[in-house]
Amino acid sequence: MLFLIPLLAAVVGTTAVIAADQPAGSGAVKGTASFTIHPGRLAQVIRGIGFEIQADSIGSGNQGLPESRIAVPHDLTPAERQRFYHDMLKGFRYCRLAGGLYWRGLDAEQKFLQPRWPEQLSELREILQVAGIEGLSFEYWSPAPYWKANHSYLGKGQSDPYKTLRCFGPDFAHDPVYAGDVNRFLADFSGAVVKDIQTLRTAGLPVLMWGLQNEPWVSNGDYPACYYPDSPGYVQAFKAVAGAIRRYDPGILLFSDTEPDFPRKIAPGMNNPEVAALVDAYVVHTIGAPSEHVRMVHAKITAELPPRPWFQNEYEYLTGGATPERCLNTVQHIMNSFQLAGNPTWFWIHALKPYKNAEASGYSLGFWKSLQEPAATESHETFLRWRSGPAFTRLPDNLKRLEMISATRGDPAKPSLGYTFTVNQPVTVHLVVEDRSDYTPGSRWQKSAVTTAWLQETDAVYQRNLPPARS
Repeated sequence: MLFLIPLLAAVVGTTAVIAADQPAGSGAVKGTASFTIHPGRLAQVIRGIGFEIQADSIGSGNQGLPESRIAVPHDLTPAERQRFYHDMLKGFRYCRLAGGLYWRGLDAEQKFLQPRWPEQLSELREILQVAGIEGLSFEYWSPAPYWKANHSYLGKGQSDPYKTLRCFGPDFAHDPVYAGDVNRFLADFSGAVVKDIQTLRTAGLPVLMWGLQNEPWVSNGDYPACYYPDSPGYVQAFKAVAGAIRRYDPGILLFSDTEPDFPRKIAPGMNNPEVAALVDAYVVHTIGAPSEHVRMVHAKITAELPPRPWFQNEYEYLTGGATPERCLNTVQHIMNSFQLAGNPTWFWIHALKPYKNAEASGYSLGFWKSLQEPAATESHETFLRWRSGPAFTRLPDNLKRLEMISATRGDPAKPSLGYTFTVNQPVTVHLVVEDRSDYTPGSRWQKSAVTTAWLQETDAVYQRNLPPARS
């Protein structure tokens, strides 16, 4: 079938006439059809794909904020930096930067974000310039401590009531600076956020997208977060800060609110025209979800909220490592997001992660080994039986010197996740197995005379010699 579209009508008019010529002998009737074109109504604007960058350290398993500078591209040699920029990042359009986490240095009053070492922002600028990244999607994991009720990036446990914005803290009525004046606080906080954006811009890092708070439902104490307990408080803060950013630079895309599957924090506020005018896109988290999940998210957002583009900006697998099935699901998730839901963009959570991080395989597109990482000490207290688990009370010295990876079983009533590893040189692998049954890992593994101990338990240690490029 041949379609002929009058070019002039498509460009300057609102009606295009399409003449359809059927192939000879088809039996179809030759005719025309009219279509109305609305140039002012954009359907899908594809902005490309983004990634997140670990530009500073985080503890394995997202536990704590080490003082060491374990970061990319900071740790990479000059040659590896070029390989990172050209072979991995070329083609991405946006870099997601976590304020208060991977960019968390502070001024003396702890009001504003600063580089934690002199070259940090110039290193980020190098990523953008060499890889051709257009700019940052800047979002807070936590605002600077001055603006928090607990005056800290981290909280005290999972239910710290002070791990929230200062104006929503339990004692704000008696605050020594603001004495309960929420509006004055939010005005000052808004100014600080604009200053953070200006700091990035001055360093040559364009901010193209902005979000108030990553996962505002989280009150986790193990990594920076800022809990917004209800929708009215979130909407009030968003309106104040997003309004200040819109006045500063109307070109920055303002999004809300990275809740799971549906933007429930901002949703009630979309009935307010002043709030709705500040929401350019809805952003949700569909972490590790099956690709078909996109249909459900799209249907709910479309049915319940005023029309806005939506997208997810953090995709990873929280437990377990990379598998062929997960790689295929990720590709299908991207395709469904663009094709079925009309998403403008899609973000993977990390380009690179330190290979010692317990979550690295499910989070990252690649790994790096930091030359800045401190060497392990000879104390057995350094080594845990599993992430956040008990320390070994007996561990042979030769095992202390090796790289250690923990794979926890999970529910003992269910099969554990399978995993593979690949080596690039001959290596002896030691497998530590709890010595509580007649289990053996197979005939290719030889049981050694070495054992380990933790709490009241002991482990048998098996070993196996592997050649290069074998799993």
